[in-house]
Amino acid sequence: MLLLAAAGSAAISDWRYLPIWGGDVRTVAFDPANADVVFAGTAGGQVYVSQNGGRTWANAGSHLPFPGWVVSNLQFDPNRPTRLWAALRGIWGGGHVASSDDYGKTWISRARAGLPATEPVYTLALVPGREGHLYAGTLSGVYGTDDGGDTWRRLTGDLPEMQKVTSLMVDAGHPDTVIAGTWRRAYRSADAGKTWAGIFDGMVLDSEVFTLTPIPSQPGTIWATTCGWVYRSLDGGGKWERFKEGFEERRTPGFAALPSGRLLAGTVAGLHISDDGGKTWHRVGDPGISIQSIAFHPSQPNRILFGTEGSGAWISEDGGLTLRPSTAGMVNTRVSAFAVHGRELMVAVNAAGPFSGIYSSRDGGRTFPGFIPLPSVKDIAVHQGRIFAATEKGLFERRGEGWHWVRDLGEGTVEQFIQDGPRLVARTPDRLYELKGKIFTPRPYKHGAPRSAALYGDALWVTDSQGLYRLTADANHTISTPFEGGRLLRLHDELLLWGPGGTYALTGPDAEWKKLVGEPSRLLPTGDDRRPALLVSGDAVRLFDRQTGKFQDVDVPVPAGDISAAEVLDGQLLIGTSGYGVLARDLAGLGGGGGEMKTVAGQ
Repeated sequence: MLLLAAAGSAAISDWRYLPIWGGDVRTVAFDPANADVVFAGTAGGQVYVSQNGGRTWANAGSHLPFPGWVVSNLQFDPNRPTRLWAALRGIWGGGHVASSDDYGKTWISRARAGLPATEPVYTLALVPGREGHLYAGTLSGVYGTDDGGDTWRRLTGDLPEMQKVTSLMVDAGHPDTVIAGTWRRAYRSADAGKTWAGIFDGMVLDSEVFTLTPIPSQPGTIWATTCGWVYRSLDGGGKWERFKEGFEERRTPGFAALPSGRLLAGTVAGLHISDDGGKTWHRVGDPGISIQSIAFHPSQPNRILFGTEGSGAWISEDGGLTLRPSTAGMVNTRVSAFAVHGRELMVAVNAAGPFSGIYSSRDGGRTFPGFIPLPSVKDIAVHQGRIFAATEKGLFERRGEGWHWVRDLGEGTVEQFIQDGPRLVARTPDRLYELKGKIFTPRPYKHGAPRSAALYGDALWVTDSQGLYRLTADANHTISTPFEGGRLLRLHDELLLWGPGGTYALTGPDAEWKKLVGEPSRLLPTGDDRRPALLVSGDAVRLFDRQTGKFQDVDVPVPAGDISAAEVLDGQLLIGTSGYGVLARDLAGLGGGGGEMKTVAGQ
């Protein structure tokens, strides 16, 4: 079995996912033998399977088989129809190739001798009639294997300009012919990759080629989608013609050609359809979805699956004329913030297209019947009965059942709220505003771009990239810190500074800094008096308990670096993640100890 990275030692059974559906689906593949079985790979390293044609989803095998990797391409092997191949690229670099012979339950490494571990793998192409022969598109070109991945060789070493190969196509009628789409147009080999030549005629120079789709009923006809609309070749790539009439967006990562002749082009701003051979196009469906991949089964061509960036899978049952979300079971959302107002839990989800916004639950996260779309939310504040959202397009306040833009801060990004009793401060990338009555007014500040703030004592404390400043009504003090570039968190009677230099605490405005953690770390407030903060340092995740004065180790089933928010609610710990949704577990079963922290939160 392939183990690419460790995601923590916790059993997923200790955790449960809250039912906020979605995810970043980069690739979709139907089982050639069964139109009801379809697989989806996500940017979070998850592989899902649907047994009902894409209507609902579940893990194909073990939870999170590829943590820290983007599943960039899934393909069934034409020579071994039960084998599923996966191309992987690392979120933090590197690449891999894996295969499964049990429909995604387990995976075997196929990136062995000759395929550099530092190379992201964007796509694969298998050769019909030649078992074990396949190509991999990587950052530095095309690699090939004829023994099923035991050995690989670079096929494009003589052409260093062949970089970032994001699409590959083998001509089924001429298996020695392979075309590679790169970040700057396409190349073709007629001798199984031994030699290559650019096929540029008619294609604009700076055209990254995302997909290459042959038309089986029209030998020589190929459609290419690019960062600049779509192209067609009638002679196997010898000459290209661009089509763009009717497109409302040029960047086109997905494509499909239906047996009926209808063409589907998935752009980063919705689906476009052509029924006249590509001469004209029109957009259908929601322009807010960014389509990354399109798939259909030949036996049911009107049922089409779309993988989207952030908003999960979408499905059409009528050949693409109408689309609807089909994400139940997908839990790869990006969560930025939590807030609690009475019995209401609010969760901010970002980068989800039309599903970006705030989700609301009144039963502890078991269901989320409430949802209001908003621009990407950075923070949520509940302040004296009022609820505010800091977004990338300004400040919003909830009034009744709706959210309304607050003009005081303009239309730019608002990043953070800082609260203490009756005081509420909002931080933007370049200014600070304090709520005075019903209006946010600018707070005088003369240092670098504020990156964090906290209300502590009688002052507003602010950090920029170089220092820490204590702002009072009539003074502005520069405070020495153990390291530069830190961020602040107020916990009861202490001020904490965290960042690349570790975590330090001040027990009073004039006290000395006390080191709590020496390693680079992050602190996430939980909103709980007893367990007020979650500390993330490297692969370690620890929850502070004021009652014992210690950190409790928390094993998580996702990469620790992707934890983005935390909340303690009704005896459970919630963690929000960047790409793995919201996970919850009971605090009673947390157990464990950890390092003693005598100076945190008044201990």
